[in-house]
Amino acid sequence: MKNQAGSPRKRIKLPLSIIWFIPGVLGILAFIGLLILSHSLSFQIIIGFIALIYITVWIYLTYRIFPFKKRLINYFRRLLVGDFSTGIHDVPWVNDELTLLTHLATKVAEHLEAYDRLRADRTALSVRALDVLFRRASRKIIMADFDKAVFKFTKSLQRAFGVEQDTFSFNVIEKQKNNERFFRQFLLAAVKDAQAKEFTALLELPIRQSSLELKFKFVPIKDRSEKVRIAFLYVDSLEDDPQD
Repeated sequence: MKNQAGSPRKRIKLPLSIIWFIPGVLGILAFIGLLILSHSLSFQIIIGFIALIYITVWIYLTYRIFPFKKRLINYFRRLLVGDFSTGIHDVPWVNDELTLLTHLATKVAEHLEAYDRLRADRTALSVRALDVLFRRASRKIIMADFDKAVFKFTKSLQRAFGVEQDTFSFNVIEKQKNNERFFRQFLLAAVKDAQAKEFTALLELPIRQSSLELKFKFVPIKDRSEKVRIAFLYVDSLEDDPQD
């Protein structure tokens, strides 16, 4: 966080573990001091009993809080990497506020795991449906998959290039010496513009260096964060191929 001047606001590093042990140590020292200074046996017994209760409670809270803190940190780290398989394990014979937090955190992990499975199933189904529709398209189309970093060609475009391979990686296409303009325009459309755009460029494939001068219409498919995940490049020759 920054202040009004724009400079970073300084924060004091003060670990809670150090603060937690200070009252415990001071309390024990105070009880020891009272026992030494007291000359009454009954008073020493009362002070000793109170000290025993104090130390017992302090040790119990330390035993409950710090292991829970470690388990909670590990739990959030697992969530951040997408591991929703386990919640937080707790001491079975204790039932307190930390037990409730443990139960709620475990429920959250279970709901996230169920949601993640549902999302994965729906995503896989959508991808399969999209792939089927794409493969059956009669137009010359390139599908750019940014997650897998590959271009996929429809059958009609494969025939235009005289190749049977339908998938080429971004890296392979970029390395072709005649694809500099195509790849630059493609990246500008995907990253900078992120909207429908038309451009003309030479596209060369690595197989037998087959190449065609083509007109491309870039149509992006964005996610909720407005990031382009898939794009279609509708292809026409410079002689204005009619649409099928």
